[in-house]
Amino acid sequence: MSERNKSQEHQLSNWLNANGAAHRAALLLLTLFGVAAVVSQITLYWFLCSIAQTLIVEANPAQQSDVFSLGCAAFSWVMFEWSRQALSQRIELSISQQFQHRLHAQLLSGQYALVRQHNHFFWQQLWLEHIPAVAQYLVRYRIQQRMAVVTPLLAIILLFPVNWAVAAVLLVSMPVVPLFMYLIGSGTSALHQKHFVALERLGSLFADRLQASQLIHIHDGHQSQLNMLANSSKMLNRRTMEVVSLGFLSTTVLDFFSTLAVALVAVFVGFNLLGEIRIGATLSLDQGLFMLLIAPLCFAELKLLGRYYHQRSAAIAAAGELHPILNRPLHKDVDEKFNGFDLQDFESVVPRLICHHLSLNKGDWVQLQGDSGSGKSVLLECLMGQRPASHSVCGKKVLLTQHALITPATLRENLCLGHAYTDIQLWQSLEQVELKNWAETLADGLDTIMGERPPMSGGQKQRLALARALLTDAPLILLDEPTAHLTEAQHQRVSRIIRQRFQSRTLIWASHKTLPADWFNKHWQVKDSEVKVLC
Repeated sequence: MSERNKSQEHQLSNWLNANGAAHRAALLLLTLFGVAAVVSQITLYWFLCSIAQTLIVEANPAQQSDVFSLGCAAFSWVMFEWSRQALSQRIELSISQQFQHRLHAQLLSGQYALVRQHNHFFWQQLWLEHIPAVAQYLVRYRIQQRMAVVTPLLAIILLFPVNWAVAAVLLVSMPVVPLFMYLIGSGTSALHQKHFVALERLGSLFADRLQASQLIHIHDGHQSQLNMLANSSKMLNRRTMEVVSLGFLSTTVLDFFSTLAVALVAVFVGFNLLGEIRIGATLSLDQGLFMLLIAPLCFAELKLLGRYYHQRSAAIAAAGELHPILNRPLHKDVDEKFNGFDLQDFESVVPRLICHHLSLNKGDWVQLQGDSGSGKSVLLECLMGQRPASHSVCGKKVLLTQHALITPATLRENLCLGHAYTDIQLWQSLEQVELKNWAETLADGLDTIMGERPPMSGGQKQRLALARALLTDAPLILLDEPTAHLTEAQHQRVSRIIRQRFQSRTLIWASHKTLPADWFNKHWQVKDSEVKVLC
């Protein structure tokens, strides 16, 4: 692994640990439950060995105190393990919800400007794969790291007074397990990253071909597309097997060394009981049996850490996707009054868009011109605060894009978006965009759930979004092709409504359709990644 990749992996690991700091107390309690469960298990083994010594060697019935202590230890072990599992699930759920809320806040802040930077399958991966991977890493792997240190040390401390030779064998052999785990596991995060990318691309490719199924049928391209999907699937399978084979190799190595070490302990205990080996103290049956039970416990925690090691790699790969999104500055509407702006050396980050001087006074109407893809939408999104830029605009503002978002809620909720409006205001806004007759035909009127039924055309969705904008009292209105999906006649009527309702406000209007020149007192043009003030 290169130094650059190691440095990046170290930074992402620190970022993951920092995000788990809010749950530090709960994670510490989870560790204590784990240690208590191990202590109860060791206590259970001790009383079990003591009872075996009494029954087999001494040929006496087991003492009631030992049986009672054995039962108490078993009950404690079960209860601590149950508490550990229950608390682990709660913390894992809490961490997942924490990341989900942060991602939700970023989506609310960035809106479509953020969503369109990635395909739909990428966002599905964030919710379904990456966030759970991070939660599992913080709850399982990080806790198991501590258990893999505490449990072997505790076992060696208990075994050393019984027979120092056995304790020395375990002390020497245990570091070999994490060493090989690191050697084999190094670089697995890169494999996980490649696997995630391949899975994302295949999912996006499949979704795209489903959407274009009619076009593929018209051009008789079924076979070529099937071949493409088959090749992509083979590539995904190959990368999946690379990750799986590495996991199997790691598990095999761990099992080999742990089995070898336990076998050495078993051979030593057996020959010591037979009197063939005199290294260390002579063992009794209960001591030998106790050693045979404790030795696998040492390696059990290390083997479990090895099985969880792939979760670290998956979490590092997930952090590489989550970190750039969750660390974006959040845009929030502030209560400051909008009085225009005067921006010097304005520049957006990605994609790059510059302007040496950009000013806007209260009440200005600006016509934003430029070819498709020149950066008009980028400029409006930067002014809205949805994209990182060198300057921000204070005050409440509204952006109406050409991609209307209709949520699966009621018509009323889609219009209000958390604000309180009267039914009269809602019906007036629908009437102004020529949707009143359509809304009156709905079964539940304003309380009708929006979804696949009733079906809405692109023009109806755009007019509904415009009706939503007409209800706002924001002093700055940003319009990005608001009539793109309307007919020419509808465009003229809706444009006049916009002019009538927003005439006293500040407005920036990007449109390819014809608009009266006397509506605007300023004209901006976006060309060659630069915003130019024409007049």
